[in-house]
Amino acid sequence: MRTNKLSILCITVVAVLLCSSCPRSKQVVRTDVIELQTTDGVKLGAVFREPYPARAKAGVVMVHGYGGNFYSGIMAFLPEILSRRGFATLALNMRDHDLGPKKNLFKENLPDITAGVDEMARRGYEALFLFGHSMGTNRVLFYLAETQDPRIDGLILTGPPGNLFQWNVRTFGLEAATEVLHRAQDLKASDKGDTWMLIDLGPLGKALYTANHVVSLRGPQSLSDPFMNIARLAKPVLVVHGLADRLSDPHVADQLKNNAGPGCSVTVQKIAGANHRFRKHEEELAEIIVQWLDQQLSH
Repeated sequence: MRTNKLSILCITVVAVLLCSSCPRSKQVVRTDVIELQTTDGVKLGAVFREPYPARAKAGVVMVHGYGGNFYSGIMAFLPEILSRRGFATLALNMRDHDLGPKKNLFKENLPDITAGVDEMARRGYEALFLFGHSMGTNRVLFYLAETQDPRIDGLILTGPPGNLFQWNVRTFGLEAATEVLHRAQDLKASDKGDTWMLIDLGPLGKALYTANHVVSLRGPQSLSDPFMNIARLAKPVLVVHGLADRLSDPHVADQLKNNAGPGCSVTVQKIAGANHRFRKHEEELAEIIVQWLDQQLSH
């Protein structure tokens, strides 16, 4: 009997020693593909990531650019890296995601982003940031300028294209850009705003836009103008641009800073050799973003 007790005691001691020498469970990223629904009934695909088992430092709602989606381009690596570095991320599709005909109005980005922010708030994240890449920068700037959402603690913008009419002027020249806009405006004024137009997007190829869509993006009163929107903000903003970006002009980052409102603190970082998608500079981009996020959370 005493021998059995001694054996059990020895086994218990060995088990404790073995467990104490085992490596602790590693930090992993838990991923959940979900579907969101906007207040106007549009269903959006999204992927939610969070570090596990540790609680995330904050949440980041991530918005793609023109022709993008939640899983390719910059969204193929950045949400995962940020979650590995301690942040919960929600990368979602806009209603006009991917390439193909576009008929929505720019203002319809608002309910899409609202759905993402609401989802992160529902999951209990009180510290929230918005991230936008390329035309996604115009989307998130409009969202925050329009809503002044108190849940958002700051914005992260990468590869911003600036004013979309000015982008077309730089790409095609003033005469060609003006001709396309005037044609779209004439169709809209004639109650033919749903007419399809074949639009040349230069390095992005060609796409079918309705006249209403063109005017909503490029018209003089467009809600997409990032310089007007950043002037309405009182939140911190990080702008990161690659100096080898051939799609968006790196000087736009400086223009955004110069147009920011008095209560808006803008940090500009430029990465030498980085293109529009930051290929071969993924970790450098993530490090800049993580450092800035940590600084905001420490205030």
